[in-house]
Amino acid sequence: MFSAHSQIPGQLAFGEPAEPPALIRRALRRGPRTRMLVSRPPQPAAQQPAASPRVLLEWHDMSAGERCVAWAGLRAWVTWLHDRYELATEERLPRCWPQHPGLVEELYALRTWREEIYSSTQPSGQAARYWHAELRTVLHAAATMYAAGCRAGHRTAPSPAAADPARQKQWASASPVTGIPGTEIASGQRNRQAEGGWLSHPAMAAALDAGQARQPGPDLPDVLLSAGGWWIPVAACWLRVSDPGQGARLNARSPRNQRQHEKGS
Repeated sequence: MFSAHSQIPGQLAFGEPAEPPALIRRALRRGPRTRMLVSRPPQPAAQQPAASPRVLLEWHDMSAGERCVAWAGLRAWVTWLHDRYELATEERLPRCWPQHPGLVEELYALRTWREEIYSSTQPSGQAARYWHAELRTVLHAAATMYAAGCRAGHRTAPSPAAADPARQKQWASASPVTGIPGTEIASGQRNRQAEGGWLSHPAMAAALDAGQARQPGPDLPDVLLSAGGWWIPVAACWLRVSDPGQGARLNARSPRNQRQHEKGS
């Protein structure tokens, strides 16, 4: 069958094409254009829970499972350390290191410190150098302090202090503040800031320059008079004398009081 449409030479048999819409005609007149890619702001990632801070637990604070894992990890790390740093040479690390509790503590701290250095988001070659210097210090202490007598085999330490009542009594009779001047102890026992009973060294210097504090005389070179009271120096600040007896003795030694006493006599 023939189509009802008559075919004209040079034309398609499907008839005249329809005229394109006005929108397309305008686009054709403008010509090809480069499409602008608009960057979209990055979508916020899903909120991740904040990582809990790592806690360096001491052995006595660990649970049984934590202690088992930590001890196995320390042994594996010391094995790596032993081989990597050639510690078998001249027994630089005593074989009996696990039997010296203090050495265990030092190696445990060394391992933790190294992990912090090499996993830090701010790498520091200087910190790594410090770590290696400390490693040599620990190895020296291992041979000269912890296991000094273990060359021919491990030698156990004397009886533990916890099981020695005489030693515990001797230690209890000592004082942790031996050798600390009494003024330093007094300065630490009082809340000086709340009571106004202390001044920093710069503040006292400013009071001297402003005439608000003065030195009483050459016989009292280490005390000052300020705000109607006596002040004595301690390591961290100047402490106001609160002991009436000490204040009276300083008053008696003051040159002004001595002159008044001489006039009265």
